[in-house]
Amino acid sequence: MHDKSLTFRSWFYFRTGYAQYFVFILGVFNMLTLTYYLAIDNYPVLDAVFPSFAVYVALFTGVGFPVLILLGFVHMRRSHAYRSESEIAAESDPYMYKLPPGLHQEIYAPFLYDVLTVLKKSYDGDKISEEETAKIKSLDKRLEFLIGGGTLKKPESFGGL
Repeated sequence: MHDKSLTFRSWFYFRTGYAQYFVFILGVFNMLTLTYYLAIDNYPVLDAVFPSFAVYVALFTGVGFPVLILLGFVHMRRSHAYRSESEIAAESDPYMYKLPPGLHQEIYAPFLYDVLTVLKKSYDGDKISEEETAKIKSLDKRLEFLIGGGTLKKPESFGGL
């Protein structure tokens, strides 16, 4: 693997772990602490509803989590926001215009190419060679293996990451 690829992969994994786990969890605790001690604790009306930080966290967990799950559902299924995000991701995805590694390169494209070759030969009235028949049978076995729940090995280019 190229050093440049390892560097960018490592940077991507770092950002993902940092943003998805560390900052997210820290942000939730920070929001709970700030809102309670700077807003609720200073107003007697709110202090009567949330007499302690533990009660506030429990109510937030019981009410806030379902509301946020509902908002996430609306974002993903009912609004145009996620559709737009997906369109942008597809437009910028380099694999939209070339074969991605894995099933596409190892199974689907070779299979479609061989089927097309056989169709062209059939159309022209030519016979299929023994080598072409063996390739198609090999691809057929690989497809059966995958349909049965098997997996392909990871490409060496992943470098164990």
